[in-house]
Formats: sequence, structure tokens, C-alpha cells
Amino acid sequence: MLASWRRYFALAALFLLATPLVVGLVHPDSPAAVLKEGRRLAPAPALPRSVDGFSNLPAELDAYLQDHFGLRQALIRVQKDLTKPMLGVGDDRVLVGRDGRMFYLGEEAVQQSAGLLLRDQRIADSVDLIGAMNAALEKRGVRFLVAPPPKSSTVYQDDLPDWAQNHGRRTEYDLFIEGLAAKGVRTVDLRPVMAKARTEGPAYYRHDTHWTARGALAAFNAVVEADGHPNWRLDPATVLAPPSIRNGGDLARLLGVQDTMAETVEELKLTDSAKELLTPDWWEDFVESSGRPGPTVMILGDSFTGAHFAPMLLQHVGRVIWLEHHHCEFDWGVIDRFRPDEVWWMPNERFFICDPGVRPVDFAG
Repeated sequence: MLASWRRYFALAALFLLATPLVVGLVHPDSPAAVLKEGRRLAPAPALPRSVDGFSNLPAELDAYLQDHFGLRQALIRVQKDLTKPMLGVGDDRVLVGRDGRMFYLGEEAVQQSAGLLLRDQRIADSVDLIGAMNAALEKRGVRFLVAPPPKSSTVYQDDLPDWAQNHGRRTEYDLFIEGLAAKGVRTVDLRPVMAKARTEGPAYYRHDTHWTARGALAAFNAVVEADGHPNWRLDPATVLAPPSIRNGGDLARLLGVQDTMAETVEELKLTDSAKELLTPDWWEDFVESSGRPGPTVMILGDSFTGAHFAPMLLQHVGRVIWLEHHHCEFDWGVIDRFRPDEVWWMPNERFFICDPGVRPVDFAG
């Protein structure tokens, strides 16, 4: 009787062991799925042509099978779900790179920086729409400028694992900037600006998706210079406070380690004036005035510009209007309502592509 049960157990074990192999042959996981593990897929072993080649073959074959067996990602998720309640931390939207720098993996952000994601048609459609916006604003006598903030994974490439580094591939940022420039839209490529800024101090937080005050200031100075206002530039030595400790960060919160993460950063000395909120949410649309004569600048962006740009601009302008871009579906009526002298289009790299089929509300351009 015991022998028959052993046969059943042996058959069950054989079935369990064979299932991943069969699934791997019939319906393997996508090669992109392994990107979240922070490394490249092991390549298929080449046909050995030497004694060393034959001796290395078992290890190469083992590495290949480990990366290509079926149900790999499903089993990894099961392991994470079983261990997370016991360990209390973990989130597959965060990649921890070299020296503990954290990167956001959601919305294919790292793949975008690496040039592994190229949505050509959506880039072309976005360029056409923004070009039409530029033409409509030009007819109103409103200056227009595009300056998308790059992501930390674009600026801190050397802190990423090898698979996530660009290695010379063209990116959506390249296509976006080049397409707009070809249509005569004034653009500022902030990637070299941020690359220089990081040599002078922390340009992005280590445990957060956003740039630091130093990074925002470097971008601001580049934008006003390109916009024909070199006298609006601000001196880092004057407007940045002495280094202080900052705890937490949005990526640290995703991992559940916000209480143990800290870094040294420089905050902005400048403070906001009283905000006139245009929505019930404090982090969305607002107006700020300096109380003195000067031009009105409207920024269509996201959290990258929402915190720092208004107090920097108010050192020189009369009024700042900051609006959430809503993936290109903002209300075009704000142009006639506020009559800005300038409009800066500044959604960050992760969001500069318009949602499919989306246009500004009531935009007829």
C-alpha cells in the first residue's frame, strides 16, 4: 500500500516540476518582466567551441533556465505576497539602485529613460497638439515655452543597474524635444542642465521621485535664460538654505521605510505669498501675486514645478498662475480668463505625452 502512495507522490512531484518547464516552452513570460528584478536576462548559451566553453555550459544553461522557466513572475509574486506580511516592507514599483538611491518603476518610467519604451505615434500626436497650442498663443501675443523636467532615472543613470542604463538609445525625450523644435516651438532640454546641477550638490532626492530645491533652481535659471530673462536668474548661494536633514520621501513610503530614511539637502529660503486656490485641493491650481507690477506667467505642469517655481518667479513677476496639465486636458478657457504674458509647458518627463485622443477643453486650434 505504501509503495502505491509513493508512486502517486512521485507522479505529483513530477507534474509540479514539469509544469514550469512546459509553460515556459508554450507561453513564456515576457522578457520585459524581468526588468523589475534590476538586471538583464541570462542569454541562451552559445554552442561550445572549446574546452572552456564546454566546462562553462552547465552554468550558462542553468542561468538561462532560471530566467526562462514558465510562471516565473507568478511564483515571484506569490513569494512576495507570502513574505511581505511577515517582513512588513516591499513594493514592486520601487527599484533600489547603487548607494541606496531609489527609482520609480511604475508607469514604465525607468524603461522610458533607458530608451526601451518608444511610443512614436503618441509622441507625434502630442507634438502636433502642442504645436497647435503654440500657434494659438502666438496669435494672442502670448509667449510660449516647453521645458519638461527629466526624471531621476534619466539624470542618475550611473546609479541604475546595467539593464536600466541607456547605452546610447534614443528616448521619448529626444523625440519630443526634436519634434517641437522642428515646429518652431521654443524648447529647453533640461537633461544637460540637471546633469551639471548634480555635480554641484544633490539635484534629486535619494528616496523620492522629485528634484531638490537645488535641482529646481538650476532648471529655473535655465528656463528664464532661454526665455530671454537672464536678469531673473537667482544665485544658489543667496536663495538656498544651509544643508539640513530631510526624512522620508514618496518612494520610501512605498517601501514602508519612511521612518528610517534620511538625507542631507538644501531647502529654498524663499517662501510663498498667500495663495488663491482655484480648486478645493491645496496641491492643485492656484494664483499667487507679488503685490507689485510685472508680467503674468502661467505654468502648466505637475508636482515638479508646483512647489518651487512660484516663489522663485515672484521675485521678478507680478503674478504666477500654476495649473495641473491634466495630461493635456486642462481647460483652455484659463488663457482668456487670466490673460498671461507667458505660458510655460512643464509636465515632467513621465507625463509629457498627452493621453490618447485628449485635447484641452474648448481648444479649437
